[in-house]
Amino acid sequence: MTRRERLSAIFNGKTPDRPAVKIWGVDPRDKISQPGFEQVRQRAVEKTDLFIGTESKFHIHAGIHARRLLHREEVPTASPEWVHIVTTWHTPQGDLREITQESTCGKPGYEVEYLLKEPADIRKLLSLPYDPFPFDAQAYLDADACVGERGLARFRLDHAMHALERLIGSENFALWSLTDDDLLLEAMQVFSDRLLAHVKAAITAGLGKAVFGWVGPEVCIPPLMSPTAFDRYVAAFDKPLIETIHNSGGKIWVHCHGKMRPVINRFVDMGVDVLNPIEPPPMGDLTMAEAFALVGNRMGLEGGVETHDIMTAPQERIHDMVHAVLDSGRNRRLILCPSAGYTESVMPSDHEIQNWLYFIDEGVRYAATFTKH
Repeated sequence: MTRRERLSAIFNGKTPDRPAVKIWGVDPRDKISQPGFEQVRQRAVEKTDLFIGTESKFHIHAGIHARRLLHREEVPTASPEWVHIVTTWHTPQGDLREITQESTCGKPGYEVEYLLKEPADIRKLLSLPYDPFPFDAQAYLDADACVGERGLARFRLDHAMHALERLIGSENFALWSLTDDDLLLEAMQVFSDRLLAHVKAAITAGLGKAVFGWVGPEVCIPPLMSPTAFDRYVAAFDKPLIETIHNSGGKIWVHCHGKMRPVINRFVDMGVDVLNPIEPPPMGDLTMAEAFALVGNRMGLEGGVETHDIMTAPQERIHDMVHAVLDSGRNRRLILCPSAGYTESVMPSDHEIQNWLYFIDEGVRYAATFTKH
């Protein structure tokens, strides 16, 4: 099989010639400024099963009006390494303000002040005028042509629950689910309707057989939220969207970190074709073998190795993890993949770079020993 055929088989419910091997975030079109990571990118483009993301312009909260209603200002802090980004959302019912702290030297940032501070702010958010951007399929067509037989292109979508939660924060989101459930559901329904219209526009534009994918459900699984909350806030909105995509011949990829045991079969029931990234204990609660024991071949599984281990572990451990995951995926719909992207370190050590290269080389080499003839 070509790399494209292998991934397509996994998404289409078939057993591939051998497990796929992927590095999340690798794109042949990228240029990486850090020399070590550029070496990793080149090796991954050469050897691994590529899965590159693309989209058509979309803003779930304000559509085309975001350009004039969201004002962003950069404010210096006491440290030259950090700036505050103050974004003011001008709604018909009053202004909302969000503050994020961003690094000037490539470090991860974080929220200083969430946009929605009390339930009534959701009403302000929903008062924003909304009209969608015109749909443009060209970015997807270009990505699909670029990847060719080396893999697949994925059409990125926002997520109805996550579009609300990320403006609230996990703590208040959990609290408001107990006090203002109806208001949360109302907002999610609005966002879900916008996403469905966006998907229908993609299908009309000829993308009906594409792989569609999103992130976000991980903030609505235990221990943050209960399985019942997952059913109300994730499955109830995602399942109709998935059915629309499946009815057009498309496939579904979903990213969800965390302890998957309480919800993994819910993803199967929703119709997810490939779930990423199954994380082994202690970050997750399932080995890849245990995950396949629960879902069989009803859903493709991607992951199996923590990115932090690749960053820090001795090479012997990388070897053992790669072999254990691939062994568990024999005759399964498996994609061996780290739990996050490969450029997480601001200043990667030579040890980390060598581990990434070893992960690629040994993963592809050992996976090839499973090839059916």
